[in-house]
Amino acid sequence: MQNGRIQAEEQLRQTTAESNARAERIKTMIADFESMKNELMASNAEKDQYIDNLNKEIAGLSEQLKEQKKSIQESSFTFGFERERYTENLQEKEKAIRSLQREMAEMEKEMSQQASTLSDRNVRISSLTDQLQALEGERIRSEKQLNELQQQLGKLRDETNSLNALIKEKDETITRLQNNVNLLKREIGERN
Repeated sequence: MQNGRIQAEEQLRQTTAESNARAERIKTMIADFESMKNELMASNAEKDQYIDNLNKEIAGLSEQLKEQKKSIQESSFTFGFERERYTENLQEKEKAIRSLQREMAEMEKEMSQQASTLSDRNVRISSLTDQLQALEGERIRSEKQLNELQQQLGKLRDETNSLNALIKEKDETITRLQNNVNLLKREIGERN
């Protein structure tokens, strides 16, 4: 389109220059004609021929001028059509840009919401991590207490076993002494 417009403008300048040059030539010819008419009044045939030539040249110039006007009109129509086409294209692109801008705004809004959600989840994860660490610490303490209780239980079992052995020994001693007492009672009863 740019090249076409430049060519049309150049053609218009050339046409204007040619028209101006031709106008000057016409003025010159008319002046020459008037001079020759005064000088060659007696030669009607030559005068008529010269006038006829001038008329033909003027007619040719008029025809060229019509063609140039037609070419200019066609160029103007082409430029108008191209301008309208590019205007429509520009409007479509602006519409597409606005659509993309709206889409970007929606995406930014969605990203902001996702970032907020992610932040909330990170806070929740951090809280759960803290709770997990606290539970892990509690578990370790519980295991330690359990080990201590198991050790104490082992000691108690050992002490219980020792006491049971001692009780058994005492029971045996009591039984033996009781037997001795019973034996002595029988002996005393027999003596009486």
